[in-house]
Amino acid sequence: MTIQDICSRFTIGGKYIGCKQLTTGNINSTYVVRFIRDGEDKNYALQKINKTVFKEHEKVMDNIVRVTAYVHDNIERMGLSTKKFVLRVFFAKDGRPYVIDDGGNYWRCYRFIKDSVTYDSVKDLNIIRRAGEAFGRFQNCLDGFDAGSLYITIPDFHNTKKRFDVFKEAVRKDTCGRVKSVTKEIDKLYSLEEKAVVLQEYLDKGLLPLRVTHNDTKCNNVSFDKNTGEALAVLDLDTVMPGLVAHDFGDAIRFIANSVIEDDPDIEKVSLNLDKYRAFAEGFLGEVKSSLTDFEKATLNTGVLAMTAELAVRFLTDYLNGDTYFKISYPGHNLDRARNQTALALDVNGKLTVMDGILKKIL
Repeated sequence: MTIQDICSRFTIGGKYIGCKQLTTGNINSTYVVRFIRDGEDKNYALQKINKTVFKEHEKVMDNIVRVTAYVHDNIERMGLSTKKFVLRVFFAKDGRPYVIDDGGNYWRCYRFIKDSVTYDSVKDLNIIRRAGEAFGRFQNCLDGFDAGSLYITIPDFHNTKKRFDVFKEAVRKDTCGRVKSVTKEIDKLYSLEEKAVVLQEYLDKGLLPLRVTHNDTKCNNVSFDKNTGEALAVLDLDTVMPGLVAHDFGDAIRFIANSVIEDDPDIEKVSLNLDKYRAFAEGFLGEVKSSLTDFEKATLNTGVLAMTAELAVRFLTDYLNGDTYFKISYPGHNLDRARNQTALALDVNGKLTVMDGILKKIL
């Protein structure tokens, strides 16, 4: 089936003009498709869901439909534009929020927000602050949603303890014979384990509440108005599940406040930029601080360390297993990613006291 054939099964209408594949994202394949309807250009985001990563496609889409509907209602009550601030899901002509092609692949379609852009890396502190506001607003709009009613589409997605357990098993098995060449990287990650798994221990003890969380809060999952820089909708809702606010905060900081992109092989350049950290924290906490418990606030920086170490573990695990999970652009790509994130986690670990001081001033 062609892209045009797949589009024809959705209720979007108009004349198909063409499509362009986006190169961003490590998991799904995304195309911007262009239609003409009533004399106007209409763009949509068409996405093929990675069936290796997301095995229960219907549950993924059920979560997305329910969450976007809830956010839509709350955005409307806040007097904001639902066309700008909410991801809209288009349904197929058979009433389902996805299309299954002849090869058994699942496709979904979203509105592509007009005059919007995303950023893989950002230097502008105002944009970073607005990204924090967007994720904070998303969290606020879901306040009151029963997190326990959502499907857990990827079990233990941010269970850092289990991520380390899987990593250790990959080291033990050494399926591709790569362990010997990365012993330094392995030892560095083991040195971070005790601090990195603390959030999961708190959760297991009932000390932290489960909330509806995004679980993939990279800056490029926020669309911005290309003219004004205003933060618009939060994107990529595949991993919306019950989770911890510290996970969302930590993953966002891990991505946006790194001095370099997350796969830069020059680890000497890797560090946590405290100005970027402060800007995102100001935006995020400006939206959510009144709804968080004191203990949640106290664990936010632990989330930065946990999420950075966790992703380093995931990248190195995938490298040891033969690069079967994340899309790679060249041999050793996952190893470069793992080294980068390990260096960042070590830098975060050394800056936790300073970060705590910044957070206290913001709060």
